[in-house]
Amino acid sequence: MESEKASTLTEVCGTTDELSSLIDKGDWQGALAVLSSLRKADEAGLLCELDRDRARELLSRLSVSDLAEVVEVLPASDACRFCGVFDEETLADVLDMTPPERAAQVLREITEEQAQRVLALMEVGEEIAPLLQYRHGTAGSHMSPSFVALAPDMTVDEAISALRAQKPHRDTVDLLYVIGKRGTLRGVVTLRRVVLASPLRRLRSLMERKTISVTPDTDEKEAARMMQHYNISSLPVVADDGSMLGVITLRELLHLTEERATADMYHMVGLSEAERLTGGFHNAVRRRLPWLTMSLGMAFMSGLVINAFESTIATFVALAAFLPLISAQGTNSAVQTATIFVRSLATGELRPSMMRRAIVREVLLGVVNAAAIAALSGGAAYLWMGDIWLSQVLAVSMFMTMALAGFLGGIVPAILGRLRTDPALGASVLLSTATDVTGFVFLLGMATLMAHLVAP
Repeated sequence: MESEKASTLTEVCGTTDELSSLIDKGDWQGALAVLSSLRKADEAGLLCELDRDRARELLSRLSVSDLAEVVEVLPASDACRFCGVFDEETLADVLDMTPPERAAQVLREITEEQAQRVLALMEVGEEIAPLLQYRHGTAGSHMSPSFVALAPDMTVDEAISALRAQKPHRDTVDLLYVIGKRGTLRGVVTLRRVVLASPLRRLRSLMERKTISVTPDTDEKEAARMMQHYNISSLPVVADDGSMLGVITLRELLHLTEERATADMYHMVGLSEAERLTGGFHNAVRRRLPWLTMSLGMAFMSGLVINAFESTIATFVALAAFLPLISAQGTNSAVQTATIFVRSLATGELRPSMMRRAIVREVLLGVVNAAAIAALSGGAAYLWMGDIWLSQVLAVSMFMTMALAGFLGGIVPAILGRLRTDPALGASVLLSTATDVTGFVFLLGMATLMAHLVAP
């Protein structure tokens, strides 16, 4: 019974070690019993936590219908990795039982030759094949071709009979689509309105004619923004001629939103969204090492700046204590601004027409914050060192660094967005290096300049 299944995250997390131990012992009956005690979503998460060899051994003992249910509830990226352990015949059987959009997402992640072989083995391959034409990251790549299509002249009684005959999936039954003779989208009506209406009333009198739709080539983020903005449970996807091709469901929106948030968070620190603690060691090294190498190269730029002012540091050794302060404050200020910009760009809150005003706002905010921090740091430096000259150098350079950091934190994501590159990719390596280099130039350059001015 459902009430007997594990119902808390603590209970679910506690079964990971138990399941691994049972697999290592070869106690397959016990391992399957552990899985059967969980809800499908928890079962899917637990299977994804296993290493590849253990997962393959256990999955080979699950029925195709169980595997299909697990694949259906996973986010697309996890589902693709999950299916990577299946042989082609098993994969074809599993995808036959999953929603068409999920099957297409999995097939896009394997080679074209392998996808064609799997399609040939599938019973519904002809239904899935047209979905593969849509590029990853578009509305078409998340579209389900299954939706409730009703004629405008249908009565409410006829519409309900058609619903019973079609037996739609629960994700596509809240909104019913009224389709013309040529397959064009004429309107939309909610199931609630149909159920509560008079049995003889025509759908044309119930439907909302001002429909919200997207084309298959619409960016996935724009589609998600529209669903959130208009608070709709499914979004129709139509061709250029107005004919309806499919819908994006609320479940797919939730998966997409989670994946985009994960990707942005990972990109901020130079990681791939495919990175997982349970992933392969070799793949983790391959994904992380290039970013760490780039970061090392950028750090050498900071070192070159410090080396260029070697004589200044040798004369005023106390300046070395200020370098970490300049670096930390500049990076923190830039990343704060960049985080706001990345999120606003991702959610559509920041439109191109608003970009200049948003950058000006952040620059002004950076100047105000810079003035306050500069005054505090200058005062603290004077109390610490007892040297008014050094405290002035730190205060002025801190102000200049943080003021520039506010500008860089906004302009870097904006430029990357214009170049059609994920804005989050530049938020860590590029900004930290830029603020370090400029901050060190300001601090050491200001010290050099003032040394010449006060020299006898």
